[in-house]
Amino acid sequence: MKNFHAVLYEAVLVAFGKILAKYDVFTQGVIMRDIGQEVVAYLNEHGFGFQETDSVEDLNTLTDLFVKNGFAEALEITPAENGDTYIWTNLYGLSAYKKLYDLALNPFLACPLNLCMFYIAAKHKKKLKMHRKEFKSESITEAQYELVDDTDSEGNLDELVLQSARLFEIADEKQKLFHHQSITDTLTGLYNLRHVLDMGERIFEQAKKHHNPIAILIFDIDYFKVVNDSFGHSTGDAVLRKLADICRQSVRETDLLARYGGEEFIVILPNTHPARALEIAERLRKGVETTAFDDGKNKIHVTISIGIACQHNQELSFDSALKNADEALYRAKNEGRNRIAA
Repeated sequence: MKNFHAVLYEAVLVAFGKILAKYDVFTQGVIMRDIGQEVVAYLNEHGFGFQETDSVEDLNTLTDLFVKNGFAEALEITPAENGDTYIWTNLYGLSAYKKLYDLALNPFLACPLNLCMFYIAAKHKKKLKMHRKEFKSESITEAQYELVDDTDSEGNLDELVLQSARLFEIADEKQKLFHHQSITDTLTGLYNLRHVLDMGERIFEQAKKHHNPIAILIFDIDYFKVVNDSFGHSTGDAVLRKLADICRQSVRETDLLARYGGEEFIVILPNTHPARALEIAERLRKGVETTAFDDGKNKIHVTISIGIACQHNQELSFDSALKNADEALYRAKNEGRNRIAA
């Protein structure tokens, strides 16, 4: 497990980047300046004294303060065509900076030192112009920027900027909606095959890592073709939707429930021993057997057959569990249906 302080640091940076990414570059400058001022004040209050001399040379003093206190193992500064090139070795929080840079696409948001320097530069009607930022390796970061005059140092949170922020939020909401739609079965509202195949691998890897038992149920509706042939596909769809509701009531919040295809469904049961998996399967089987499926015109009774596969530490494999559960389902069918096989 990672160090809590490191994780917290990364979480704050990423959250900060998500907020600032909503605003345009001019507004970001205003916010960055104010945050930089707060960071400098906080450092001073906690013993990392930074004495401002009201000179732009304070930028170099500030950089030295960060490096001397472990912000980076080493810093090499060399002249470039525009400004200077900074090469950082073992920069603290490098993984957080990289994540934040990829998110916000603004190199200044990726580093608290940049924010503090932005504040100092703004005091002198200057700003730092970033030309490039590269993450050379896991330990080396290279950036080139220069100090230029700031012709719009005031900046304003005007209506246009606020509208841009709202558009960002709308885009984010749509992205979440599209993602939800991509992993959801439209008929039943359960997860779809794509999602269960993707998440199944991860859930099994976690179970193997933590030495936890895990089980899979695969089940389908007995003689479902008769339902479609006798009452029509709209009634068949109503049965599938009702079955999905029964499944939701029968499994736990920690279980992954999905429509596997057609009238077939799957449940992945993390941290579940065989006896507990059998209890859940029986609750599900009985719930279906005792329910009258009503499409508004007809009341139909259906049953399901269930195959169970339980995996243990040395044999944890999602693919093998799927195969074993499918074979168990086949046995349940051959043994008379409306039953459970393991």
